[in-house]
Amino acid sequence: MPKCRHIEMPLFILVVLLMSGHALADPPGSFKNAKIAALALWWEIGPTSFYCRCPYRFATTEEKQIRKGNLWVIGSVCGYEAKALITKKGKPNARAMRIEWEHVVPADWIATGFGCQDQTRAECRAIDGYEEAEGDLFNLVPSVGELNGDRSARLYGVVTGEERAYGDCDFEVIATGEGEPHIRGAAEPMPSIRGDVARVWFYMSDKYGVQMNPEYRALMESWSAADPSDEAERRRHDLIAVEMGSENLFVSGP
Repeated sequence: MPKCRHIEMPLFILVVLLMSGHALADPPGSFKNAKIAALALWWEIGPTSFYCRCPYRFATTEEKQIRKGNLWVIGSVCGYEAKALITKKGKPNARAMRIEWEHVVPADWIATGFGCQDQTRAECRAIDGYEEAEGDLFNLVPSVGELNGDRSARLYGVVTGEERAYGDCDFEVIATGEGEPHIRGAAEPMPSIRGDVARVWFYMSDKYGVQMNPEYRALMESWSAADPSDEAERRRHDLIAVEMGSENLFVSGP
């Protein structure tokens, strides 16, 4: 099997380099295309998960046979520990080791900008502009699959108690309260990226009409003020802006 790894890795790296050197004439236009673009883009930004700052790498052929997923998390470096290594069905939890592409503003909330929050994803995608919003690279980050799944479509918020369910990763999720199971509760990221997520929410609200109630907007405003954009966020923004052909003025503006 070493021969397979020797062939596969250089081909993958070559594709990444070719893609990262190519500025798209237009935004991805869909979530499917955005995930392809993000793969190369984040290799240039830095292959590190958004919430836990875990480095990741391309999975070997053997590893893909163990768990599905092209990108594997190096959890031992960042202190991330899986909450559930085994699924309820007794199988290895693939999401605990792989990288997934997560919407900072979940698709369920993107739908509020297009009046289709009570419709299916397929019905939303039939509405002009929805797929563009769903594939907006400013709203897409690499996330450990387990965290992506546990957050689901929950809004960000303050989780009292600071119970750490993922080792040293400063990310908490509560699933109590009102609403559908995948929406109720909140997810709290570490303080150093709270302003980052807030500025993505402002951008998505401004560009696509995503709804934010006054209480949530006030929380995001407080997070943005407490965590202003830094060099890393601005560099990430600039690289994404080349691919998108536009800017998030809540990062690049005065």
